[in-house]
Amino acid sequence: MDVAEMERTSEHFLLDGEEVVITSALEVRCDGGGGPLGHPVEYITLEKGGQAVCKYCDRRFLHVTHPDVPRVRERGQPFEP
Repeated sequence: MDVAEMERTSEHFLLDGEEVVITSALEVRCDGGGGPLGHPVEYITLEKGGQAVCKYCDRRFLHVTHPDVPRVRERGQPFEP
């Protein structure tokens, strides 16, 4: 899955002040939003049912099979990055 496809198939939420991305991809990238407020690109590997956190901006990535996904979808505020 390329970066553009990963971004199209990801859901972004704010939950308790934390940015959470739900994705079906097993490899994701984070640049902190790019531009002058971004950070160096970090490539992150997820396991099925797993999660990972960007070491620069603390954005949390959840695989769609992670047990927290229903809670994030229910309580989180969806947004477009």
